[in-house]
Amino acid sequence: MTGSAIDPVAFARLAEITGDDPAFLSELVDTYLEDGAVQVEALRTAAASGDVAALVRPAHTLKSSSASIGAMTLAEDCRSLEADARADLVTDAAARADTIAAGFDAVRTALRGDQPG
Repeated sequence: MTGSAIDPVAFARLAEITGDDPAFLSELVDTYLEDGAVQVEALRTAAASGDVAALVRPAHTLKSSSASIGAMTLAEDCRSLEADARADLVTDAAARADTIAAGFDAVRTALRGDQPG
C-alpha cells in the first residue's frame, strides 16, 4: 500500500481490528474496491441524469466505506456531496462525481498498486 490517498494510521487500525489477518484484510479491500466501483458508477449515472436525490445513497455508502478503509479525503468528498444532495444544493454534479471517481482511482492505486480492477 502506497500513496497519500490512504491514511496509514486508519488503515493500521483496520488491520488491527481484523486481527492482523492478511487474508481477511485483503478480502475487505477487494470488497471495498468492488462495491466502490458500483457506487462511483451510480454517482456518475445520477449526475448524468440530473437526479440530485439519487446522489445521496451512493455518496453515503462510499463515504462510510472509504472512511473505514482509511480513504479520508475521498470520504470527505463523498460527505460533502451527500450533504449538498440532501439539501438539493448540487449544481455541479458531474464535476463532483468526476472528482470522486478520480479519488476512488487514487485509493485503488494506493491499495493495489497499478493492477486493474
